[in-house]
Amino acid sequence: MSPSPPVGANLQSGTMRVPLLAAILLALSVLLTGCSRTLHTQDVIEFVDQADDAARKRFAPTICGLRGENFTLSVNFQGYQDRYPPSKIEMNRKLFCSEAGKFARLRQYRLERKSMDISLANDRKSATVKATYVETLPYYDPDMIPLTPDDFREWQIVETRDESIVGIEDGDLVFLSTRSDAVQTLTPKNQIWIPED
Repeated sequence: MSPSPPVGANLQSGTMRVPLLAAILLALSVLLTGCSRTLHTQDVIEFVDQADDAARKRFAPTICGLRGENFTLSVNFQGYQDRYPPSKIEMNRKLFCSEAGKFARLRQYRLERKSMDISLANDRKSATVKATYVETLPYYDPDMIPLTPDDFREWQIVETRDESIVGIEDGDLVFLSTRSDAVQTLTPKNQIWIPED
């Protein structure tokens, strides 16, 4: 006949199971909450405000972090020379993040959002955001090598119409895709003043 287990042994193993069970239930509730999260217009407004603020600061890790794992950007870009047809640019997240790193080198930049319209999907898991922007930044002539960030003669003004899909990924709001139509114009440097930062 095998010896009886010590008094309290079953009680101890039982108490070990309760915290483990509680932890599992908590984890499941967090996952289910993330899966069942629905969007409200205010959520999307705050998210786009955050994204615009990150762009104004030109902080590449934050800009990139607000894009989903499979983010794509499609741009129809009309340069300042009207005699040339628009360029079509396609980027995946990796290329977008690389370009955001180059963008961080700018010392003078202004971003103005002129309008925004938000349409929530029926399931409230995503939203379509249509927005118009005006960006002002230095134009560096491709045939010249600037000696300093201030070594430019003209500003480029880029007017953009964006249509973005915003959705939930890993519990956070992110841009899933963006399609843009952009038009570039140039204006002399002495006509605009933007402080360096």
